Amino acid sequence: MLNDHSKASIAQIVFYAPALALAVILRHRHGRPRMPWVILSLFCIIRIACGIVVILHENKPRDVGLIVASFILLNAGVFPLIAATIGFLRIVTAMDIKSNSKLRSALIFTRILFLAGAVLLIAGGSLVANYKNQSDMSTGMKLVKAGYVVIVVFIACLLGFQAVFSSRRNVLSPSSLTVLKGILAAMPFIAVRITYLFLSVYHPSDDRWNDLSGAIGPFVVMVLLMEYVVVGIYITTGFLIPVIGKQAERFQQDSS
Repeated sequence: MLNDHSKASIAQIVFYAPALALAVILRHRHGRPRMPWVILSLFCIIRIACGIVVILHENKPRDVGLIVASFILLNAGVFPLIAATIGFLRIVTAMDIKSNSKLRSALIFTRILFLAGAVLLIAGGSLVANYKNQSDMSTGMKLVKAGYVVIVVFIACLLGFQAVFSSRRNVLSPSSLTVLKGILAAMPFIAVRITYLFLSVYHPSDDRWNDLSGAIGPFVVMVLLMEYVVVGIYITTGFLIPVIGKQAERFQQDSS
């Protein structure tokens, strides 16, 4: 008999299978820059895999490999969704801010920051889920917490970029403005999702914040629903904007 977490995992698979198809359609529809659609597709794949692995874990709860895989996919697996935000900002820079080298360099730095945070989380999560002694557990928790600190700085950078772009609304194309609105709409839901991650790290003994064995209510509301909404916003944004290449050409002609 399936438990609540297995049922939630089935719901994940059911949601992300069509979401993956839509992300792939957007990838072929828009062409370059491909980053947001590729990362969104990757996130959908990770979530489908996550659902399968968690179901397997519930049937084999003592399998160490499944525990490690479930922990990493549930926690570090969320960050491609956040990285998709960088991809959307890349659309704005590709269309309207090509000449600003400082801003483009700052975006590259933000990507490096994101990768550093993801590496820390994956390394720490592996140690925590598969610890052999107390030292491994302590080191793993330190790496995980350091990773979350880096991610918070990363999100602060994203908000800074949005503020900069918003201050230049008069020189942005309609597609860029739509993209910015989509990012702003998604950020509160991303913030709730990140809050759950912090609670699971800083209150590990509280079962409410345990992804695998904790209460299903907070997990569904603060994890699954938040991710569903963000993916829905980003996919909708992708279909709302015209084909990026053609839109960029029209905007450049109108500005000349």
